[in-house]
Amino acid sequence: MAILMRKYFLFIFILFSSTLHSQDIFDLETFRLLDRNFQNINMGTTVLRDAPQVEVVPKTVKYPSSNFLTRILKSFTGDTVWFSTGTGVMRTIDGFRNYQHYFGLEPFGEDGISGIGVTFNVVAVATSTTTEVSGDFVPTGTGIKVSTDGGTNWSSFPQPMDGMYDTTVQYGSNILSALPVVVPQQNLSFDIAITRTKNDLNNFTIWITSFAGGLRKSTDYGNSWHRVVLPPDNIDSIIPGGTYDFILDPRINLNHRAFTIEAQNDSVLYVGTANGINKSTDWGESWRKYNFGNTDPTGSGNGISGNFVTNIYVQSLFGQPVIWAASRKAEGQLEYDAFSFTTDNGITWKSTLGNIKPNNVFARDTIIYALTDQGVWKSTFGQFLWVKPGSIIDNKTNDVLRTERFFSGNYIQDTLYIGTIDGMCRTRELGTSWTDSWKIIRAIDPIELSSDIKTYAAPNPFAPDDEVTRIFYKTNKPSAKVTIKLFDFGMNQVRTIIQNATRFGTDELFTQWDGKNDNGLQVANGVYFYRIKIDGDDEYWGKILVIQ
Repeated sequence: MAILMRKYFLFIFILFSSTLHSQDIFDLETFRLLDRNFQNINMGTTVLRDAPQVEVVPKTVKYPSSNFLTRILKSFTGDTVWFSTGTGVMRTIDGFRNYQHYFGLEPFGEDGISGIGVTFNVVAVATSTTTEVSGDFVPTGTGIKVSTDGGTNWSSFPQPMDGMYDTTVQYGSNILSALPVVVPQQNLSFDIAITRTKNDLNNFTIWITSFAGGLRKSTDYGNSWHRVVLPPDNIDSIIPGGTYDFILDPRINLNHRAFTIEAQNDSVLYVGTANGINKSTDWGESWRKYNFGNTDPTGSGNGISGNFVTNIYVQSLFGQPVIWAASRKAEGQLEYDAFSFTTDNGITWKSTLGNIKPNNVFARDTIIYALTDQGVWKSTFGQFLWVKPGSIIDNKTNDVLRTERFFSGNYIQDTLYIGTIDGMCRTRELGTSWTDSWKIIRAIDPIELSSDIKTYAAPNPFAPDDEVTRIFYKTNKPSAKVTIKLFDFGMNQVRTIIQNATRFGTDELFTQWDGKNDNGLQVANGVYFYRIKIDGDDEYWGKILVIQ
């Protein structure tokens, strides 16, 4: 026991995350480990029985709360659609006419959202933040929030952890050594699944994949959590009746670093780790692991492409399941990024759209949508002739989507909603070809012309080498001629962004600036002022800070 206890609280790893304009964005970039000493060690297993519920009235606004959307999830009841965003959890209950967000409200606070799961009226949300440790900014789990009435009342629980003396776990008749996960750093829940509970189908089980915290489940709506044992790296399958002597330890076993979970139904689960895909057909008791090494060790394409699995999706194709995985290169030299899939419940695997970093995947009937760092792609299943859309341009506003990073998607009837790091796109699904009809839905802070702030720019400051800034304003007229000019700190004119451009509508409008002057050259760092003239009459001023 003393050997097991030695330095068990030094386990945590660094997961590099990116940030976007003060948003907490937990983008899976690496699965690698780095030892760190952390304070505030949990001394005992946290069990909170019958946590108090808090009624939450979300803020209703016309626009999304964030441009970064990592999940778009349909509810099984009504018209509700849930979103995981860069500024908290959000939903729409009226067909995308308005949005309700929980950011800044208790029990969510201003933490980021690392995972979300929705089943019927049960909604579970994982929150997270970053903490500075020895100069590194470390993603940190801040807990699980659970609603059992569709998002009205919420219970809040701390991030599931072990006590420092929880050095064993029982699996069948085996008492296995286990690493206690005793701090929230690097213990954040990237994904959540909700199933009905075995032998109690009137209740639900919540499953979380928490990287350092591994795979865990709660059968009492978050009041208590239990570790779920997955196979170690050197064993492909485990059953409760078997005899085993391995250690449940994410430092040693890549397969104990869990990132994503998908429920095909209540009893069939798929869990993605840094060592492949784990399947259970008996409510999470027995597990069979599939990875690059045991499906395609030569990298021929007839197997799983890479062991770092960040998302799993179950497609229904003519009534039969097709299991998809965003499978990235891990440690094997022959591994590669691609989307891996199986049509025979895991017996055989293939990959497609290789050597493009995969983020997520979803389907509508026979059409597959692949969300990557190099755009969104679509193909008919079986043909796999992948096609990207042309430039995504809003037909009404001429707004142009400037990013290639796509993370989430779903469909409502024949309408697709696709989430990026720079807004949500909407289009119709009419067949194998992309349509040219797009709507770009962005986060916009409402403007009140009676207030002192009549215009603003975002992002601000901004870096022209990899983004644009948008100048937001409001005419309060059905139609108006708008001119926007830009000046340097000495009030010398730098750019005429638009000249007498006709703009329609009384809602908020915006115009993009790419950081270039009238000669097409990128401007120098510094403060720039812009002037908006509406019908040659009303005049508003704002400023933009350019930082390369």
